[in-house]
Amino acid sequence: MGRFWRDSLLPVVLLAVLLAAIPAQALEIAVALSQPSGPHRQFREALAAVPMPHRLSDAGDSQSGLDEALLQRADLIIAVGAQVTQEVLARFKRPTMAVLISRAQAQALGATHPDARFSAIVLDQPPIRHVRLAGVVAPGISQVGMLLGSEAIELERGFASAANDTGLKLLTRRVGSPGDLLPQLEQLLKASDALLIIPDPTIASQSAARTILLTSYRYRRPILAYSHAYVEAGALAAVFSSPEDAAGDLADWLRTLSGAVVRLPAVKSPGRFSIGVNRQVARSLGLDVPSDEALAEHVGRQVTP
Repeated sequence: MGRFWRDSLLPVVLLAVLLAAIPAQALEIAVALSQPSGPHRQFREALAAVPMPHRLSDAGDSQSGLDEALLQRADLIIAVGAQVTQEVLARFKRPTMAVLISRAQAQALGATHPDARFSAIVLDQPPIRHVRLAGVVAPGISQVGMLLGSEAIELERGFASAANDTGLKLLTRRVGSPGDLLPQLEQLLKASDALLIIPDPTIASQSAARTILLTSYRYRRPILAYSHAYVEAGALAAVFSSPEDAAGDLADWLRTLSGAVVRLPAVKSPGRFSIGVNRQVARSLGLDVPSDEALAEHVGRQVTP
């Protein structure tokens, strides 16, 4: 009897061992860019350098042309930037994860294509990161001002709550049109210790940024911004997601996928982030700003993306 059971169970045991040795099914993932250079190319190169159980294939870009055959058969499309995301959602009925877009862009794309299998890892940082950065780079401040364009008004509650949690008071002014910018900005700078800038079409143009930077410099108020370019232009500091940060966040999610069915998550805030500081601006304002590493540790603690 013992030999009978051993002989009967042997094939079952062998099958279980063989199945355990088979790796999870590799997905064919097409990466489509809006632009062939700049941050989009940096993202693609960073993603390609990350060890991955899936097959990553270059699907081209909006300027040079897209590989339609690849995009038609891909298990998942990674759309880099808003332009190619719009094209992909309009032309290809495949699960699509967008990166290097804002939350407002993701919401607009989702509304335009309500039947699409679509999600995104957005660039917008959680409000608490912006507020913590303001408090640590300029520790003497008590009131932080923020300009709100027409598409950012809904964010006011989240930023006000984050400021309250860190002992700061948030002051806001609405900018409905370009003509409102300077008078609202000057009122805000008179009442605030620092200015927090978030991405919004009404206040994110080059001319608006120039006005904000020059006026804030005249009032000697530090600017906390959302991009490395803003820091280079004269903002004191910024918290943002670099292309490499976005690639790391996406890779983390891709490694959780197994099997042939791709289940997209809800739109996600970034997990990784970078800190930029303009040390020359800090010196001109008489601020002794901690190292980038110390700032990142303080800004990132206990944040849930």
